[in-house]
Amino acid sequence: RRVLCTDQSDRTISTRLSMQVIQAAAAMLGPLYGGGFWPAFAQLVAFYGLVGAALHWGVPGLMHVQNIQQQPRKAGVVGRDALYSIGPLAVKAGVWTLVEAIHARGLSKLYTAPVNTFPHVLYCLFVVLVLDLVHDAWFYWTHRLLHWSPLYRHVHYIHHKSNVPCAFTGYSFHVIEALIVFANEALVCLMLPMHMGLHRVYHLYTTAIHQGGHVGYEIAPFIPTMLGVMSLLVRGPAHHEPALNTVQHHDWHHRFPNRHFSLYFTHWDVLCGTLHPRYEESFIKHSKVTASAEEKPGVDCSSPHGSSSSLDRTPVVRQVQQHLDKMLQAQ
Repeated sequence: RRVLCTDQSDRTISTRLSMQVIQAAAAMLGPLYGGGFWPAFAQLVAFYGLVGAALHWGVPGLMHVQNIQQQPRKAGVVGRDALYSIGPLAVKAGVWTLVEAIHARGLSKLYTAPVNTFPHVLYCLFVVLVLDLVHDAWFYWTHRLLHWSPLYRHVHYIHHKSNVPCAFTGYSFHVIEALIVFANEALVCLMLPMHMGLHRVYHLYTTAIHQGGHVGYEIAPFIPTMLGVMSLLVRGPAHHEPALNTVQHHDWHHRFPNRHFSLYFTHWDVLCGTLHPRYEESFIKHSKVTASAEEKPGVDCSSPHGSSSSLDRTPVVRQVQQHLDKMLQAQ
């Protein structure tokens, strides 16, 4: 009876501690918007870290992925890019704080009225579509600006340290570049009416899109833009839409810096002559290789660190596999 009471007491204490941890984390993250710099910064760091871990380690550990580049990623790149991302995340939190201040002074077109009617929901979807187009245009032309020789040598070069990008390369760039890239998040609140919560959620979500674009393996046709979702629903996952961007599209930019400046769509690269002429051919070839590898038993290309065979030969992985085999045999 004493043992039972002790177990129940331990469970109660454990439950209370867990609730306190959850409450403390929620308090640290603060409200979705209106909390100022530190809650915004905490939200971004937590989201960036979780999405980066999921894309870099989680997805390749759960399912087959085909690495875009054959060359292995250099040691220390993931940690370096994660560290470089802290400054841009702080800048983005500062932009959000500025947006809150502009809204508080009644200078923006943001509003906080509840979204509780179907026409209002449709309008919010329309706003997301407009934001996709605006964000893509802003990214293309500011990206071209960052490749102007003085800015590239002193600012943008940091991002291009990663020849074989990873999920944490998404925001691995100079704080000056962060000011240029994230300025549109303040400008859009002056363009058209949108809900404050939508503004925050959308621009939190763009963080994941930047990370997904650098992950190192293909996620197309699951392009998380409004037009990408519509294409997936209407045409199905087997269809490749050339107008939509892919992970390979931006991965090529890290190998060919004067090509592929866009983010969501390819029309700016097509119109301005910056689309690599062999991109479509390479994408189709890579898709066929991925499909072929998935059909072959024993083929594992899931390592986000380059060649999977080089990872499998490491002593730590081999020892863990041997230990698991012994446990299974003992059972």
